[in-house]
Amino acid sequence: MVSYTFRDGPVTIKNAKRADPQKIGTALAKIAEQQKGRLTPPAVVEAARDARNPLHKHFEWNDQLAAESFRLEQARMLIRSVALVGDGDTEPAPAFLSISDKIGTSYRSMGEIMDSADLQSAVLASAERDLIAFEKRYRQLKDICEIVSDAREKIAARRTKNESRLSA
Repeated sequence: MVSYTFRDGPVTIKNAKRADPQKIGTALAKIAEQQKGRLTPPAVVEAARDARNPLHKHFEWNDQLAAESFRLEQARMLIRSVALVGDGDTEPAPAFLSISDKIGTSYRSMGEIMDSADLQSAVLASAERDLIAFEKRYRQLKDICEIVSDAREKIAARRTKNESRLSA
């Protein structure tokens, strides 16, 4: 029997505290088998509509709440879709970046980030977390992970240097 667990990091599904990774993994594998090995979100939602399905409780079935949640995701996509065009041959850069701090997560303008050592440290910490997640996801691809590991170490060193300047 295949054994399932949740990936590293917080489990962000509905009813996460009651979530059983074994039941969820088994249910997803069953859906994939029924779909000739192709596990797709529409197939998962369709299977989860049945209240007896172990996945059912991890979905928002109240259409009003689900619609508002979807609108929030659309807002995130809208914010992430805007880029700044620089002078010359530079590539467009994101106009806003997601920053997590003591207050919560919000998007901050690139100009504000460039003017704030605190926000730059938050961006570097986020980049470091992303690279760690990348390394974990692709750990079997050793050559690629070595390159990413080097980049992560450089980011960590820069963040440490930046934070020590802030402390002084």
